[in-house]
Amino acid sequence: MQSLKHFTAEGNVYKMKPSYFLPVAIIILLPLLSYFILREGKYPVIGWLLLALAVLGFLGMISRSLVIDLNTREIRAKAALLRPAVRIPLSDFQNFELHQIKQGFVTTNTSLNICYLKDGKTKRALIAQSVTTRAMQRILNEIDEIISNYDSKR
Repeated sequence: MQSLKHFTAEGNVYKMKPSYFLPVAIIILLPLLSYFILREGKYPVIGWLLLALAVLGFLGMISRSLVIDLNTREIRAKAALLRPAVRIPLSDFQNFELHQIKQGFVTTNTSLNICYLKDGKTKRALIAQSVTTRAMQRILNEIDEIISNYDSKR
């Protein structure tokens, strides 16, 4: 197996490395904007709301995770602050979906979802988000490589 760029391996457990660039940029920008709004004094409520959004963004950033545990044959994905982690057995896995949102000709969001069966219904869970489809495709390729290499060893 090639060296993994987006995951760290601890035995048969693979954890996705967090990407902090975009969340940190937003979390730094919001308090700065909040500071200037509060200093002006015209709209203090908006300043405090932006500051609260920065705190919630930080908490959401540190709570995100994706773990591929090949010992228990499951994927654990936690993408939101208030939602619990989703446990997806590899036997229930169906496919991946790559969604791209564009505003005109500019891509504003790209998300990678996993589709799985639960109680006979197809469910989806967010795995990763980025601005480019190339980054999501690289993550998807690494997940496929991790799972297929483990299956070929068995």
